[in-house]
Amino acid sequence: MVAIFVLAGMASKVLGLFAAILWHELAHAMVALSLGYRVREIELLPFGGVARIEHIGEAGSTSEILMAAAGPLASLVLAAAIYFLMVRTPEWEPELSFYCQANLMLALFNLLPGLPLDGGRILRALLAMRWDFATATTAVANCGRIIALGLVAVAGLEFWQTRELNLTFLFAAVFFYVAAKTELRVAGFRTMRLLARKKAELTARGIMPTVHFTAVSAAKVRDILRLFGPEQYHIVLVVDKGFHLQGVLTETEVWDALPTHGLYAQIGEFL
Repeated sequence: MVAIFVLAGMASKVLGLFAAILWHELAHAMVALSLGYRVREIELLPFGGVARIEHIGEAGSTSEILMAAAGPLASLVLAAAIYFLMVRTPEWEPELSFYCQANLMLALFNLLPGLPLDGGRILRALLAMRWDFATATTAVANCGRIIALGLVAVAGLEFWQTRELNLTFLFAAVFFYVAAKTELRVAGFRTMRLLARKKAELTARGIMPTVHFTAVSAAKVRDILRLFGPEQYHIVLVVDKGFHLQGVLTETEVWDALPTHGLYAQIGEFL
């Protein structure tokens, strides 16, 4: 891909674009390393890149927000630095303008609220602080589908007006739609990985922040699971209609009994 652009006389632009992508992904990697995660590799693609971080699926909301936000923030900082250089050296403006716009667009595109972009990961992590992970993933996946429909609509309107087909928008629409389906498919698996991380952390440290919920025995388990977040361990106090304590369930006990009783069972059946 680089060779094709070089032969077309665009060597400096394509190398500058790849440098911008590498800078963006290095920011993700450096924050991940500082949080104790292992970065396996950084893969550069023709239209973007990805930092492959081990066990990122087990990251809590705060860690995911920090890792996701690092890339767009780094791109914005680099765009600002290039703009400052343009102001100080007007004679370089034609060359520097492209690199400034490239970093700015890289940051803004990645902040779109669709998975697996950084903006989608940030939004999901924020929602997961109040909802369960699966519900948060569904909400952000639907945002990605709306973006996909918007891109198709814009491409269709552009074709109707100019008879020119915007392949970039169409490819992006397919990307958002496929990514939404993929994220929904693995959401349940990641929920179990989050539980495994919490159990491992509790075993290693011997202590962990805990949240207590009080639930009437007739409450549906699915409504209780929506309250489980990734940052704390959860204890459910089950009471009867007279608010007398019937029993206590740990988060692990609820998840372990879920395949037997199902999401629509009453929490009292788990005792």
